[in-house]
Amino acid sequence: MHSKNRIWFLSLTVVWLYACSPALYTPIQADAEHSGTTVESLLIGRELYAKSCGSCHNLHLPEKYTRKHWEEKMPEMQQKAKISYSEAKLITNFLVARSKAE
Repeated sequence: MHSKNRIWFLSLTVVWLYACSPALYTPIQADAEHSGTTVESLLIGRELYAKSCGSCHNLHLPEKYTRKHWEEKMPEMQQKAKISYSEAKLITNFLVARSKAE
């Protein structure tokens, strides 16, 4: 019974995670140019953000906060989520590409 509950919980988490993902913007070339990276790396950052950050809390839309906020918050979140520096950088790039103007 315990493993059935675990499978149910994991399934529910995956459904919830992907249900929230469509609200996140899908990067385009203008976003890549604005952030100085590629569309492909922004897409990877989007996926990492949804999986790594969404597993602990509700996802915040990138445009709700400034570049400064995202850059200051990421080191703390990187440690909590146990993600690498390169993963944190990809997530940060995704978030700042459409961050709120300062």
